[in-house]
Amino acid sequence: MKGLLHAVKGRFLRFRKEILVVGYAIRHPDTPLRLRIGGAAVILYLLSPVDLIPIVIPVVGLLDDLIIVPLGLSLVVKRLPQEVRVDAEADATRMIHRYLARPLRFLLLLLLVLILVWTALLWLLWWLLLGR
Repeated sequence: MKGLLHAVKGRFLRFRKEILVVGYAIRHPDTPLRLRIGGAAVILYLLSPVDLIPIVIPVVGLLDDLIIVPLGLSLVVKRLPQEVRVDAEADATRMIHRYLARPLRFLLLLLLVLILVWTALLWLLWWLLLGR
């Protein structure tokens, strides 16, 4: 049981770092366009309330979030050019060390980003439907 818990914790820490690596790689000028699009799609899917498999289906509903997103992030990170991956991993490690000392600040920053993203999406939807 302790080995399983250790493996899950290790995978979560790698998942957290991969999200940041993909986020930094998307902005890196040497990242190929296909990897930018793929990385952005995975991150947007993670933030999106829409799932391929609805979460109301008891076990299967969680599988897309537990399998598709980590698998997509891993595939994007593995295909990054070496110099982009090294730069993005260094930036991700620096961010993790900076904000893990203050997890409340990181949580508030994450919450603020989510609120801003959803506000922008709702405004865009309102503008497209009612603004014209």
